Amino acid sequence: MTINHYDLMIIGTGPAGITAALYGVRLGLDVVVLGDIPGGSTFMIESLDNFPGFPDGITGTQFGVQAFQQAQQEGAAFTMTRLNQLTRVEGLFTGTDTNKQKYTSTSAIVATGRIPKRLKVPNANLKGVHFCSMCDGPLYRGKNATLVVIGSDNAAGQHAITLARIADKVLLISRNKRFQMDAALTNRINVLSNISQLSGTEVMNYEGNEVIEGIMVKNQEADGKVIAVDGVFLAVGWRTNTKMLHLPVKATAAGYLKTDDKLMTSCPGLFAAGDVRETDMYQVLTACADGARAAKYCAEFLEEKNHLE
Repeated sequence: MTINHYDLMIIGTGPAGITAALYGVRLGLDVVVLGDIPGGSTFMIESLDNFPGFPDGITGTQFGVQAFQQAQQEGAAFTMTRLNQLTRVEGLFTGTDTNKQKYTSTSAIVATGRIPKRLKVPNANLKGVHFCSMCDGPLYRGKNATLVVIGSDNAAGQHAITLARIADKVLLISRNKRFQMDAALTNRINVLSNISQLSGTEVMNYEGNEVIEGIMVKNQEADGKVIAVDGVFLAVGWRTNTKMLHLPVKATAAGYLKTDDKLMTSCPGLFAAGDVRETDMYQVLTACADGARAAKYCAEFLEEKNHLE
């Protein structure tokens, strides 16, 4: 089995990982990137409206693909495979991908992002429960559908706007008393007549056999009311994607990697960038900034360790 050695191994092909690859190569590092979706989860973004330089917005898919192509043209090596596990022995990182190919490096950046959470209710795994309105919303086109979005943040608001173009009716439900999305997004939702907002409402159960047919909700007005729906789209939070890390590294109780002011984790030579690390803002822009900084600090780390010729 061939083992390929690099200065820097990056895990993740989202905004943080791709930016780290771009900057890493420009800093003179030999870089390999593991991940199989150019742009990572940006494909779930219908329109990226708050990234400087795109006054009319840009689709998440287009942004991710263009960033990927830019890093690839710069010289970063992309395996287009996922990482199964990352270990560290005697200062050397070893990554094994889904094809059992091994890669080694003297530094690494974890930029694996986050995975959407499921709602913890009975029948949680029924068909008709989705995470991506861009991907699965079109399944309901032309079906006079009633769709539910569960969540209160910007992701939930964007789901609702996307689905309003497809469904007859969209219910935006949050157990919080107030929705927690940007004012600009709230204004867009308020002018759409087929979106109803139900705050202070908790979804208790999914109804149906194999396919979801309704939801049971609880609020001040009703306890155990069943609402007939055709599909559910979730935006109820995230969990970190770190199961491939087979090495000791400090994390918060929620699983976010702890880093110092140079984005290094508790494991020497292992850096973290983007949504996988403990930070106060989870945005495409801040993930890109993390990626650039992590690459810079990786180069400094390697220079200090005399790993660069």
